[in-house]
Amino acid sequence: MSKGEVIKITLKATRQRRKTQDCKVYTCKFDYSHLSKQKREYLHRLFLEAKWLRNYILARDDIFNETDKHSSVIVINKDGEKEERELKCLSSQMKQGILAQIKNDIAGLSAGKEKGRRVGRLKFKSRVNSIGLKQFDNTYKIKGKNHITLQGFNRRFRVNGLKQIPDGAEVANAKLLCKPSGYYLAITCYVSQAERVKTGNEIGFDFGIGTHITDTSGKKDTWNFQETKRHKRIQRKVNKTYKRGQKSSRNRDYRKHLCRLEHEKSSNRKKDAIKKFVSNIKTNYDFVGIQDESIAAWKSSRMRGWGRTVHYSIMGGIICEIKKLPQTQVVDKWEPTTQECLICGTKTKHGLEQRVFVCPKCGYTEDRDIHSAKVVLKKAKQIHAECMNPMPVESDASICQSAMIDGQASSMKQEAPSFRMG
Repeated sequence: MSKGEVIKITLKATRQRRKTQDCKVYTCKFDYSHLSKQKREYLHRLFLEAKWLRNYILARDDIFNETDKHSSVIVINKDGEKEERELKCLSSQMKQGILAQIKNDIAGLSAGKEKGRRVGRLKFKSRVNSIGLKQFDNTYKIKGKNHITLQGFNRRFRVNGLKQIPDGAEVANAKLLCKPSGYYLAITCYVSQAERVKTGNEIGFDFGIGTHITDTSGKKDTWNFQETKRHKRIQRKVNKTYKRGQKSSRNRDYRKHLCRLEHEKSSNRKKDAIKKFVSNIKTNYDFVGIQDESIAAWKSSRMRGWGRTVHYSIMGGIICEIKKLPQTQVVDKWEPTTQECLICGTKTKHGLEQRVFVCPKCGYTEDRDIHSAKVVLKKAKQIHAECMNPMPVESDASICQSAMIDGQASSMKQEAPSFRMG
């Protein structure tokens, strides 16, 4: 058996195994107190060379036929002159990961262009914050409970967080990350799917500006993740240096670093709130109904001043994560869930200032947001039922009529019925 056939058999077995596994990503942080000067210089140089290589490949004519076997690249220095620099720290598989990432970015731009979006070409980067480590036990290795090694560097790095990886997990690729708070390693693992206990509960959600999320039980949630006073103060100091026309200095770079650090903390708080909210839904509900809201349109609306309110909320992240759940059914954003009566189906327009829904036909009265959440759940269940029980399309009447006239209906070969999905 040839090597290619062995690889095909292995890939096929891996795909079958992945169907019964869940993908998890565990992030570990490099222990800065155990980073020697040599290790810090190595990590800094690693991301610096990744930036050089990425920009060098983007400047080439034919990227898809470009090779990753570069030992040196051409870089434009601060004086605007071309300079050749050697790649000392990047390993062969790290170079492959950088080239693969560039191709994936181009494919993403192409997909966006096919959907009608305005896209340009990839731009040169002043900073690269992630490096792909494509193969476990080759590009990177886990040594013991607290240490890892990277390809091309013969010393260990102490990291915190390897205990998160459960026993029996299948370790795959990883990403080396550079953040304002330090260096991280995001490890992708595959664990066996746990059998979910059904609760029989169902829930629907309504999204809005005043109250960000309202569910069918009447619970309302609102978030407001604004910049901290410290973040605003640092940002003002950075802006003053630009207004004065000062050249780049260590003081300005340090303040910009502090600004990025505050932004990272705010982003982490948002991600934590999103994960906790979605995890509760995933565990306690068997059916979830949501409406595909135009969060981007709400954010860009300047007439009512909704931009900041939406920007400081986490509605977009929650909708994105809930859509990934297998028990979620999405209702089209153009469905009049606020206008339609839950009992009789009569449509009645209500202004934004009217916070109570009143049906003029049947007299049904309910809180506007709770009523909308219940209508979303009702429509989601209808869509799900239509998808699960497709209705057969009517057969051709002329064929049936001719069969009855000839008296040969029993001997005719009936065509297989076609089905229409809801």
